[in-house]
Amino acid sequence: MSSLRNRVIAIVILASLMTVIAISLTAYQSLGKDQRRLILKQERFKAERLANQVNQSIQKRMLALSVTRPAFKSQGRLRSPDELESAIRRNADLVQRFFPAGVLIFDASDTAIAESTYVPDRLGTNYADRPHFQRLQRSREPVISKPIMGRTTGVPLLSFLMPILHEGEMLGSVGGIIKLSKESILPPRAGQTTPDNGTISMIVDARNRLYIESPDPEPEEALRPLPAPGEDALIDAVLATPSGSSVMHYQGQKYLVATDTLEPLHWVFVRAIPYETAMAPIRESFRQFFLISAAVTILLLMLAWFVARSLTRPLTTATQSINDMAENKERSEVLREDGPREIRELSKAFNRLSRERQQSDRLKDDFIASVSHELRTPLTSIAGSLKMLVGGVGGTLPEKAHSMADIALRNSEQLNNLIADLLDFNKLTAGKRELSISRCSVDASVRDAVEGNQAMANMYQVNLTAGEESGLFVEADQQALRQILDNLISNAIKHSPKSGIVRIATRKEATNTISITVSDQGDGVPESFEDQIFQRFSQAERGTTRASTGTGLGLAISRELVRAMDGDIGYVNDRGAHFWITLRSGQ
Repeated sequence: MSSLRNRVIAIVILASLMTVIAISLTAYQSLGKDQRRLILKQERFKAERLANQVNQSIQKRMLALSVTRPAFKSQGRLRSPDELESAIRRNADLVQRFFPAGVLIFDASDTAIAESTYVPDRLGTNYADRPHFQRLQRSREPVISKPIMGRTTGVPLLSFLMPILHEGEMLGSVGGIIKLSKESILPPRAGQTTPDNGTISMIVDARNRLYIESPDPEPEEALRPLPAPGEDALIDAVLATPSGSSVMHYQGQKYLVATDTLEPLHWVFVRAIPYETAMAPIRESFRQFFLISAAVTILLLMLAWFVARSLTRPLTTATQSINDMAENKERSEVLREDGPREIRELSKAFNRLSRERQQSDRLKDDFIASVSHELRTPLTSIAGSLKMLVGGVGGTLPEKAHSMADIALRNSEQLNNLIADLLDFNKLTAGKRELSISRCSVDASVRDAVEGNQAMANMYQVNLTAGEESGLFVEADQQALRQILDNLISNAIKHSPKSGIVRIATRKEATNTISITVSDQGDGVPESFEDQIFQRFSQAERGTTRASTGTGLGLAISRELVRAMDGDIGYVNDRGAHFWITLRSGQ
C-alpha cells in the first residue's frame, strides 16, 4: 500500500505539469484570438472613421450647393448669365470654402453658362454626354460623379451636381468641382503606407475600379486603374468583401485586413496590418508568462516535496485532536472510512466524535422537553396563585410579604417564558410546528407589535416608533411574524440607552421580497459574539442588567421561524444594531 506522502508528491507533480501545459496552451490561443480581434476592431474603426469623415465632407458640400441654389433662379426661370455670376460672387465665401476649384451654373441642356473661376473655353461647353449629368436628368436628385478627367482642365476631378427646379420643372443645375490632385475630400495622408510597421492603407473606387489613394501613389495627374482581377490578391479580397475584416496571405506575408465602404461613392477604405507586427506584443507577453509559470511550478514542486514529507505527522495530530473533540460535541458529519491508512484513522475518529455528539444532542433535547413539560403545569399554577395573592384576592398582605410575593411572581413568569421558548424551539427544530402561510399585512403586524411592546418600552424609558405605512404584504404565518417582531423589538429595547429610539422600517427589495428592519441606538453586537448571536441560550453582555434579562432563545427561535417561511435574517452594526428579516412579497 503506497503511503500518503508518495501519493501527494505524485499528484502535485502531475497536476502542476498538466496545469502549466493546459494554461499555457489555453492562454496562448485565447490571448491570440483576443489580440487578433482587438487589432481588427482597431483597424476597422480607423477605416470607419475615415469613411465617416469623407461622408461628412460630402454632405457639407452638398449642403453648400443647396444653400446657394435659390439665388440662381427668379420668378420660375433661371437668371441671366450676368445675374448668375453676380449671385455666385455674393456667395463667394461659401463657394470658395467648399469648392475652391470653382462653381458652375448649367442650363437645362447641361451647357455651362456661368462660373466662379475663369477657365478658357469652359463656358458654352455642353456636358450632356457625361454619365453623372445623365443621372441628374433622370433622377433630378443631387449627384456625385466618379473621378473623371476634366474636359477643359485636363486634371482629375470630382463633380457635385444639384438640380435647380421650379414646380418640378428642370431649369438647370449648379455644380461644384474638386481637383483631386489638390483639394481631396479625404483627410491628409489618409492613404499612405506607415513605413515603421508595414501597415497598408488605401482607398479604391469599387464601382469604377480606380485607386482614389493607393499605397504607392502614381503622379497626381493620372487616374490610376486597379489591377485586373487575379493580379492582386488584396484588391480581389477587398472588392469581394467591401465591408468587414479577415486574415489573408498577401505577397508572401500574413495580414489582418479591415475594410469599410462609403456608399454614395462606392469607395472602399482599406487597412491591412502585418500579422507578425500585430501579434508581436502578445508573443512577448506569453514568453514572460511562460517563464513566470515555469518558475512558479518549480517552486511549487519544491514546496510539495517538503510538505508531503511532514504530512503524516499533522494527520496523526489531527486524529488525536478529533478524538478530543468528542468531549466538546461540536460536529456531526460522517466521513467515509477508506483511502490511505492515516485518512482512514482520521475518518474513524471523526465518525466516533459525530456519533457521540448526536447521542448527546438527543439526550439533551429529550431531557429539556421532558422537564419543560413537567414544569409547565405546576409553574402555571404557582404563577396564578401568586398573581391572586399580589392582587389581594386572599386579603391584604403586609408590605414586606407583598414585595416578596411580587418578586416571586416575576421570577415565575420569567421561568414560564423560558419553558415556553424551550418547547417552541424544540418543536421548530423537530419540524413539529405547523405554519399557516397566508397573505399578511406588514403594516398591521408592525402596528400590533409596537402596541404590544409599548409597555416594555415605557418601563425602560425607550421611544418606540414605526415608519410610515407602506401598504406592503408578505407571504407569512401571522402568528410567527408577530413572534419574530416581538423578539426583535424586545431585544432592541433592552439594548437601547435611556431616551433612545427603536425604529421599525419596512421597504420592498428588488428581489421581490419585503424587508423589515428593527434598529436601536445601543452599542451594537460585539465582534466576539457574532458567531453565536443566533444560537440557543446566547446573550451578549454589555454591562447592564436589563441587556442580559431573557431566555437567550428569542433570536434562535426567530431564525428558525424565518427559515421555515423561506425568508432570511441578519443584522448590521451602524451606530447601533440593525436586525432585519426578509420575506416573500405578497403582492
